Amino acid sequence: MNRPIERVTVVGGGSAGFLAALSLRLTMPELRVSVVRSAKIPVIGVGESTTTAVPRFLHDMLGLDRGEFFREVRPSWKLGIRFEWGDPRDSHFNYTFDPCMEVQLAPLGKLNAYHCLLDFRDGSHYGALMDRGLAPVIRRDDGMVLVDEGAGYHIENKAFVAYLEEKVRQSGVPIVSGDVVDVKLAEDGSVASLLCEDGRQLDGDLFVDCTGFRSLLLGQTLEEPWLSYDDALFADAAVVGSWSRSTDEPLLPYTTAETMDHGWCWRIEFPQHITRGYVFSSAFCSTEQAMSEMKAKNPRLGNDLRLIRFPTGRRNRFWVKNVAAVGNSAGFVEPLEATALHLMIEQIRLLRLGLADGDRQINSALQRILNQRYAELWDDTRNFLAVHYKFNRRLETPFWQHCRQATALHEAESLVELYRAAGPSTMCDALIPPKTIFGFNGYMSMLIGQRVPTDYRFQPSVEETRRWESYRHRIRQQVQRSLPMQVAWELVADPSFVWTRRGM
Repeated sequence: MNRPIERVTVVGGGSAGFLAALSLRLTMPELRVSVVRSAKIPVIGVGESTTTAVPRFLHDMLGLDRGEFFREVRPSWKLGIRFEWGDPRDSHFNYTFDPCMEVQLAPLGKLNAYHCLLDFRDGSHYGALMDRGLAPVIRRDDGMVLVDEGAGYHIENKAFVAYLEEKVRQSGVPIVSGDVVDVKLAEDGSVASLLCEDGRQLDGDLFVDCTGFRSLLLGQTLEEPWLSYDDALFADAAVVGSWSRSTDEPLLPYTTAETMDHGWCWRIEFPQHITRGYVFSSAFCSTEQAMSEMKAKNPRLGNDLRLIRFPTGRRNRFWVKNVAAVGNSAGFVEPLEATALHLMIEQIRLLRLGLADGDRQINSALQRILNQRYAELWDDTRNFLAVHYKFNRRLETPFWQHCRQATALHEAESLVELYRAAGPSTMCDALIPPKTIFGFNGYMSMLIGQRVPTDYRFQPSVEETRRWESYRHRIRQQVQRSLPMQVAWELVADPSFVWTRRGM
């Protein structure tokens, strides 16, 4: 395509479609963006757990008001993931969203990661808050309430999608309800137009495929190959349910990932209810067995459990000719690290970058590099999740025995080998892809948290031990100023609350 792109047609609603449309509309207002979505496809009503990148994207990049977002979507804070995972001698370990492993206390010569080999507790501010069930919110002596804006969110998907849809409408993007029944191709193999069930024809210069697992444009029409991750990730289904929160159930500032017989179970916290989802491998248990185990561990669940089946992998490329895929139409991995929305916005960023730097033309050289970056992001996510499965020794069931024996680490293999030989050396960072989602802090949290065996033995001096204990003591003192989650949430969700920029 030699002429500038003027018309962008987003195919599919949901979080992928509305985020893509809103992002392109707000950051590239010269584009004429429209959305076509099927009224027959319901919004999946599950709790969404995010990384910290999602609030930054929503509020800093798109400029969505935090106060309005809390009132309309009613999220709760997520400071990290509590893993009931790894060494069976440990109750849990925390994977936090604030720096922990990569911090270095002056004048000590080694990173905090080394000290975490000996004692992981209270190694970061968020970790201390998580273990005490406290919010990233303080009330100062003068009465001012300050909110730390570095946390992630727990989001109810239906409320989130409804909010995004309203923002898309307010931005001037038309939303067309219709079912696409045919795709017309141009002579060069690119998409020329879409034909709807009611006879309408929708044109565009660029089409954004947000049709979910169907991958109508990228997968079905352009036949972009699917690359499976089934040698590293064996789960292929989930059963999901929820219950209303009782007054004696505290609202917690983290997602829980609990080891189960044939996979793992998430717990996502909302002020009024709790959602649970058991991600399992159908090769090791039936749906009925998964539901039975789920109910036995969560007796408050009702009988309305839903089954979700999914493939695990990605398309070879996400941007082919004049079609770019966002969300499940490009790839999917289970929600073990809450990467769904994060990878979604990364793909939107790549698309925007290609359009901006290509002067709104499809530049094949840029497209090739952006597809390479997309592949690196997804493959690194697979590798990171593989580390979770390879070294979880919590249970001795056939599924987990298979994971420890058969999980392929791919590019993470060299990182694990260095860690085994040298511990959490800063040189491990050289083996982690640049601009990864997880970085040194993420990989070391999982290796140290699961007590992956290493030949390295850290023997701190008396002074180093004193400095580490002093550091953790200061963290414990700081978190005493924080409010309980329910109290903090009610304050911030109140329409009269005046949002104060981060100042804790």
